[in-house]
Amino acid sequence: MIEPVGGHRGMHYYDFALCDELRRLGIDVTLLTCDETAACQAPAGLAVRYPFRRIFGADPAWLRACRYGQALRHIAAQAAAESVHIAHLHYFLLAPADLIFLHRLRRQGISIVITAHDVIPFNARLHTRVLFRQLYGLADALIVHTGQSRRELLAQFPLDPARVAVIPHGHYLPYTGEALLARQEARARLGLDPEPPVLLFFGQIKQVKGLDTLLRALPAVLAVHPQALLLIAGQVWKDDWSRYQALIDELALAAHVRARIAYIPDEEVAAYYRAADVVVLPYRRIYQSGVLLMAWSYARPVVASSVGGLAEEIRHGQTGLLVPPDDPAALAGALNELLADRSQAEAMGAAGRRLVEQKFAWDRIAARTAELYRTLADTAGVGT
Repeated sequence: MIEPVGGHRGMHYYDFALCDELRRLGIDVTLLTCDETAACQAPAGLAVRYPFRRIFGADPAWLRACRYGQALRHIAAQAAAESVHIAHLHYFLLAPADLIFLHRLRRQGISIVITAHDVIPFNARLHTRVLFRQLYGLADALIVHTGQSRRELLAQFPLDPARVAVIPHGHYLPYTGEALLARQEARARLGLDPEPPVLLFFGQIKQVKGLDTLLRALPAVLAVHPQALLLIAGQVWKDDWSRYQALIDELALAAHVRARIAYIPDEEVAAYYRAADVVVLPYRRIYQSGVLLMAWSYARPVVASSVGGLAEEIRHGQTGLLVPPDDPAALAGALNELLADRSQAEAMGAAGRRLVEQKFAWDRIAARTAELYRTLADTAGVGT
């Protein structure tokens, strides 16, 4: 299982849960990830290695790229030495190097599975699309998380539909830990007042996430709920926080916005979700959202844009509310509706938690993934 992002941007939740369930099903799995994941608590008994070392951070891009390429070469050599049968990849951080790596794996007779969490990077250029066409073409099987992602993948790339499986992203229940943390206690930990309504924007801050739309909607929310607070928690990714700060200043929102612009450590995540009344996902584009599944894992209702996987997974009026993207007025109206009726909001959050316990359960996801592995292994005439 080759997933280089890991603890750098919160993918370790997904990695650990999937690999641990696969192991329980008898799959001999080893997770290969980045060194930042070493600080995260892996499930007992799970084999984890950290070949991707110092590929993130402030070092020059060329140096980090060299380290990434070196890690791929090491993995390929190790895979040959250990007679690996299947390589399951999740993110391509340097597509030209990844392409060379996949060709090497194929020459070694290793079956390739790719999970396309994002069908194509949102900032992709023409040459990136060409490279992804070749990368996907080398896969024996591809996994996407939603039907919408499958349709887009097949529309953009000449792939055999039989090789593309829809397997959902799993929930975060194994990691909620303090899911029963009381709302008041969570707010005390964050230094928030116990009573005012709190909206949460959590996760990576980038242009497609629509934080600016939420900020523009906030004055209309404050007109109805003057004590409301917007809690922003996450790190900036290929974006500029100063443009959001300028908007906060322009709209005179400073007294109603609390921002922590940093990666939130695992042990602090529960407090943010449990302190919130509503989790807001005003995205412009998305394939599938870990923030959505985390909100439901913490039994929190959501208000989200009706785009991509959000439109497919959210049951409007049952587990959350959907609004058009880039529409501050509609977003404010939905937020005001939930903030005005706490019992409705709590019922939606509870329904969301029931949904993730059923549709997004890791044992079911791992079983479908294991079946895909076994099909590939049978085709290649090997065991898993």
